Formats: sequence, structure tokens, C-alpha cells
Amino acid sequence: MASASGPPCDAQLLCSICLDVFTEPVSTPCGHNYCRTCITGFWASSCQIHCPLCMKKFRRIPQLQINTGFRDMVEHFKGVTARGEGDVPVDPGDVPCDICLAPKLKAQKTCLVCLASYCRLHLEPHHRVKTLKKHQLTDPVSDLKDRVCEKHDKLLELFCCEDQTCVCFMCLSDDHAGHGAVPLERAFRERKVLLDRETSVMKMKEDHMSRGIKGGKHSAAQSKTESEKEMADIVKVFNSLAVSRARSQAVLMEVIQEKRKVAQKQVEDYVTLLEQDVAKLRKRRSEMEQLSQTGDHFRLIQRWPSLHVPAHAGEPLDPPSPSSPPFASNSHDLGQQSCVAAVKKVLARVEKTLCNEMAMLIREVRSSGPAGLVPERWWTPPRDKLMILQQYCAVDVTFDAYTANHGFEMSADGKQLKFRRGPPSLTAFFGRRFLNKFILGKEGFSSGRFYYEVQVSDRTNWLLGVARESVSREIVFFPRPEFGVWMEHGMFNLAQSCSEFMNNLIHAPKKIGMFVDYEEGEVTFYDVDARTEINSFSGCAFTEPKPAFISWFNYLASASLSYKPKLYPFFGVFRDELDITLEITPVVPPT
Repeated sequence: MASASGPPCDAQLLCSICLDVFTEPVSTPCGHNYCRTCITGFWASSCQIHCPLCMKKFRRIPQLQINTGFRDMVEHFKGVTARGEGDVPVDPGDVPCDICLAPKLKAQKTCLVCLASYCRLHLEPHHRVKTLKKHQLTDPVSDLKDRVCEKHDKLLELFCCEDQTCVCFMCLSDDHAGHGAVPLERAFRERKVLLDRETSVMKMKEDHMSRGIKGGKHSAAQSKTESEKEMADIVKVFNSLAVSRARSQAVLMEVIQEKRKVAQKQVEDYVTLLEQDVAKLRKRRSEMEQLSQTGDHFRLIQRWPSLHVPAHAGEPLDPPSPSSPPFASNSHDLGQQSCVAAVKKVLARVEKTLCNEMAMLIREVRSSGPAGLVPERWWTPPRDKLMILQQYCAVDVTFDAYTANHGFEMSADGKQLKFRRGPPSLTAFFGRRFLNKFILGKEGFSSGRFYYEVQVSDRTNWLLGVARESVSREIVFFPRPEFGVWMEHGMFNLAQSCSEFMNNLIHAPKKIGMFVDYEEGEVTFYDVDARTEINSFSGCAFTEPKPAFISWFNYLASASLSYKPKLYPFFGVFRDELDITLEITPVVPPT
């Protein structure tokens, strides 16, 4: 709401009720001016009809008169005010108004017909004048001279398809005579479609690469965690090995200590026995020396038998040599030679085995790539368009048993189809659709993109394609899909609507990939194994007249009249040939 404080001329242009600039000003019989909505609202809310300024009363609501001169003055005031508020001085880099004198104002729009840029005030005729309203306005552009033909000084409104450049209409009769040209707007739409498609593909690649970056970072962090855990576990294993070695060493030392104690006890017992024998021997020797000094013959003869002991009697007179006891050599060999040699031999064998095993393990770890990163986790960029379709547009398709011919045998999962010849069932006689040797997919699609793959038989009489949901199932002759491919008598055939084309292939494809872009009207067939495009149909019209009963119900329900029929995968065989197999296979992009 504007303030009433200001120059008198401005205050006189403000309504005394809303205190804002007059909107559709009218005058009362007493000569005061008000906004039409303000005065009528004031009288509607008041119990008496009077003028808010002079308080003059009226018997009934007076007839309000439009003050045309005052209205024009108010409109002029609004225009001046709007220019002062909305116009912006031109800055470096901005497009200036071509009409304004100094100072220049910033242009709001550029007229491609007038080839001039206008500020808000000078643009007003293009919004008011009927003929100027038809001019094409765009955001301010600074390269207007580039949009004008330098030779003919005319606006470049056409696009030459042969020279791929923008031309004016006079160029078609001069330098570009005989060339095909389309309006610039049409060329813009076509290029925009291509640009949007390329942008979509780039967006998919960007998303795929972003997921690869995210997955790579996650894999790197997970690899670091797993590597640290593995190293800690390996340290534990080696520590356990060291503990086991120390335990084995302790046990071996304990066994040797026990054997040493046993040997020491044997030596001590032997030494004790020898000491006793030495004492006995010393005593006897003393007695014999005393006897040898006597001169009594009788006493010598009498004592001799008791002092003399034969060598075979085992007396201490003939004991084993103390310097070489019978156990000394064995104990020495076992304690110093046998145990040490055995320990060295065993440890050498263990060390050799451990070194060989560890060397093999190190080679395997080095050849297996980064620790903790499985090769499947690494991102593989799409190498062709088919790989992009396999990654992003694959859908699950199964056969619809309800649409199957009586000669078809379908697997339990609805993925494999075989044809066999046999008598038709009763259902085949009463439901004529079963006489046709084709089957539809259970899933229908009315928007977006979808892609699936079919493994075809070694036999040649098979057919693949897509058909609208209104395809006739009750005709006797064999139907063909609006958009399809088939192999018959070794020849590869293509169909689009009623047109047929022949194309000889060197090798019959074993797996067919089928891609449909519903919105763009595109149907493309691929040889999956060769990764080549068999054929592509563009500009396909998938729409069809809405059935009468659906239109009638939509009319009653005031529903939308737009109708997008579903497309169904189409499969079939020719000439009752047996052993024809069609299998819907999972879509697996190559690694």
C-alpha cells in the first residue's frame, strides 16, 4: 500500500479509501473520485449511503461516472512509476535497450521480428498492439547481427539440410538453390530430440560412473578394513605358531631333562656301587698285604682260600672299567648327538616346508589383485549401446499360456517354448485363436523403454516382434506383427506395417535382442552374440483408435480421451516344423 505522504500531485492520485493509486476511478455526484471496487464495497458495508469525504447522503446508490481524463492521468502516472521501479540501468555484460537514449536501460526482451531489444517501457507496445503481439519475443540476446543474413540482410529463419547451416528465404533462390530446407523451429525440435537422447545416454553413463566411484570408494574402505583384519589374523596365526614352537621346545627340553636325570641317577648308583666295591677291594688288599708279610706258613695257607676269588665268580676284584661304564656312551650319543641332530633335521624340514608354502601364498596374493577387492566389484564402462540397454532397460518377459496354440509346449516357469504336432483340443475348435501358431508375452508395456532377449532354434522358421493389444487372435491365416523379424527358408525378413524387406545374413543369429522405446516410436533388433544391430524402425505409431465402448464409458465418466494401447512381445513359428524351440533368456551384460 502506497503512502499518502509525498508531493501534492502524487497524493491527489491516491484513493482516500485504500490509500493506493486509483484503479478504475469513478466519480460520485458530489465530485469526489474513488476506486470503483472501494466505493461499492464501502457502501455495501455501511448502513447509510454517503460520500466518505464530504459525508453527503444519498437516498439510493447513485450512478457512478467514469472520469476519462482523470483515468488517463492515473494510467500515465502508473507507467512512469512502473518504469522507475522496474527498469534497471545497463551494466557491463548486459544487453542494452536499442530504443533508449542515454542513459541506456537493461533490455527485458528481444524481438526476433523487429531485430531489436527493448526495456520494459519500450516493450509495452508488443503487449498492447495486436500486430506486434504476433512477434516472437525471446530473452535478451546480444548477437542479433549473427541472426541476420549478411548477404541479404534478412532474418535466418530456415535451416539448409544439405549444407547444415541457417539461411534466409532469399538464400534458397541464390547460393542454396535446389537445397532442401526446413523451418528453423522444426530443425530445432529435431536437434533437441537428438540432444535430449544424447543427454539421457550421457546421464545414464554419468550415473553408472558415479555408482562406480561410490562403489570403488566403498570397496577401498572395505578393502582397508578387511586387510587390517587379515593382517591381524595373520599375526595371530604366526604368534600361535611361535607359541606352539615354544611349547614344543619346552616339552622337548623337559624330556631331555628327565632323560638326563635318569642317566644321572644311573651314574650315581653306579658310582655308589663302585665305591662300595673299591672299599671292599681296599680292605681285602690290606688283609692280603698283611698276610703276605707274615712268616707263619700255616696261617697263610689257612687264609688263602678266603682271600682268593676266581675271575669268573664276579667278585669286585674284576669289575668293569670305571672309565667306561656301559651306559655312558649311549647317554652321551642320545643327549648330544641324536637329539640335536633330530631337532636340527626336523626344524630344517619344517622351515623348508613353511618357506615354500609362504612363497606360494605370497605369489597367489600378489596375482589376485588388490586385497579385499573382488574383480566383479570394479566398474566396467559400457562399450556399446547394446550394453547400455542390457544394463538399464532389461525387463522380465514370460509367455502367456492363454494365447498359446495347442501345439505349443511351455515350461513351468513360462520361459521356454517348443512346438509339436498333435491333434487340436476341444478348446482349439471352439476358440479359433488357438489355431494360430503364435503366442504373446504375458507382460504388456504402454510407456518407457524395455529390452529382452530370446534364444532362437537352429531351425529357421521362427518369428519375433511386438504387436498391439488389438492384434486379431481369431483369424485362420497366420498373423504377422506390425514390427518384427523372422527367419524363413534361410532368409532373414523384416516387417514394418505392410512393408517387407529381405536381408541375407552370413550367419543366422542364435540370440535376438529386442528393444522398444514407446515414447520415441523406436523398435530395434540386435544380434546379441555378434553385438550388431539387425534393423531399426523409427517413427513407429503405436497409437490406435480407442475402442467404442471405452470411449463411451470415458464420455460418461468425463475421463481423459487420451489412449495409449499396450505393446506385447510376439512369438511364432511357420509351417508346422517340429523341434522349434524359443527360450526367453536372462539378460546378462558382458563383463
